[in-house]
Amino acid sequence: MTSPASPDPFEPDAADVRALGHAATEWIARHFAELRDLPVIPDTTPAAVFARFAQPLPEEPAPWPALLERFEREVAPASFHLPSPRYFGLMNPAPLPIAVFAEALAAALNQNVGAWHHSPAATAIERTVIRWLCDLAGLPAGAFGSLTPGGSLANTTGLKIALAAKLPRTIREGVWGLERRPVLYASAEAHFSIPKSAGILGLGSAAGVRTVPVDASSRLDVAALRRMVATDRAAGLDPFCVVGIAGVTSNGVIDPLDAIADAARDLALWFHVDAAYAAGGLMSDALRPRFRGIERADSITMDPHKWWHMPYPCGAILTRDGEAGRRAFAADAVYIPATDDAVEFRDHGLAGSRPFSALKLWMAMQLVGRRAYGRHAELQVELTERFARELTKDGDWEVVTPIDTAIAAVRYRGRSADAKSRGGSQLDSLQDRIVSRVLARRRWWISPTTTVGTRAIRVMVISYLTRWEHLQELIGELREAAATL
Repeated sequence: MTSPASPDPFEPDAADVRALGHAATEWIARHFAELRDLPVIPDTTPAAVFARFAQPLPEEPAPWPALLERFEREVAPASFHLPSPRYFGLMNPAPLPIAVFAEALAAALNQNVGAWHHSPAATAIERTVIRWLCDLAGLPAGAFGSLTPGGSLANTTGLKIALAAKLPRTIREGVWGLERRPVLYASAEAHFSIPKSAGILGLGSAAGVRTVPVDASSRLDVAALRRMVATDRAAGLDPFCVVGIAGVTSNGVIDPLDAIADAARDLALWFHVDAAYAAGGLMSDALRPRFRGIERADSITMDPHKWWHMPYPCGAILTRDGEAGRRAFAADAVYIPATDDAVEFRDHGLAGSRPFSALKLWMAMQLVGRRAYGRHAELQVELTERFARELTKDGDWEVVTPIDTAIAAVRYRGRSADAKSRGGSQLDSLQDRIVSRVLARRRWWISPTTTVGTRAIRVMVISYLTRWEHLQELIGELREAAATL
């Protein structure tokens, strides 16, 4: 690497910027090419990595070649390789290269998409992207929303909008202005962000959330929901919202959204759908029927940084009533010029300063197209189903819940004679020990989970680099770990 042409970082030389860009691009290209061979888990510990990067605030400048060299030597090797084809863990994707470079372009423009005056093109692009997402969900022409840093904040935003829509006094007076305690309903399999959001909104993470039981397939029990709402109203509570899940985090199962929509209508509840992960399946004509009823939702959480393969962050909250977000969040800002017919995204969510996250999604969706995205989702579901069939064919393993998306919750039960001699707690412990053994090899990443009251092993196909041979490797590793333990 050559020394920078300009020693002053506040007077960047075009040739120097170009050289830095070429060097960074070369590393990115090499990284994507090497992902198939890199271990998923870095060989480090918290103490070691904290010590490596502990340093005082620099007093003098360092040349960028030295910084990039340190990145290659120290940062990348100590990083977890989420994009790996052998990463079968949580909903962290391999990012599309077009989206990676779109992030750099957006950073160079450095738009603040909280105000139209500071982001005319960025505001228009986010508006278009939101419309695309609304169309995918089947929401009406008047629907709208905004991008968020992720599904957790999208759920918080959606529940705040629900509270404001059903109990508008809370906008100015808060929950203290209410005579009855508001409560929302979500299944026992709901994401942790639901009770967390209830706590943020002042409802209480426990008192404000009523946990609805699920059936043996991990789907919300709609009959139980109806009974609970009636009982709670009779007891003086104020039910205002029900959450349906399109893609349970533990197992990928999709709730009976249409039946929940019926209940929400009959019980006068806001219907929020947490489709953070699985909404990507809406791009598939074959998978879309699994989401029947999502088009009836009042609000929907989506995470394009999951099945759309966007780099973090890129979440979204959509509302059937396009003005619901603005009514919940609009605030006076005398220091920002008003513009007729503009969209002010700060009025549709929590953030005032907002990044140009829409650019990467806008570019990627044009480069890939809906049909190719849909075929890709179908392929990942097919790989997951094939994995489950192959792993369980000898009878030692079982699938705990249905496979609706590209996640399988599996459990080692042992051969029938052995299984009878083991108690449930022993088998539960065995699942965790199998996971620990697999992770110790550093080549794969899977996770333990508990779903429908059962300790299981969660395997998810999320990297677009994953092929059947990678799943075959994992099957062999799981069987070996189980046999050894």
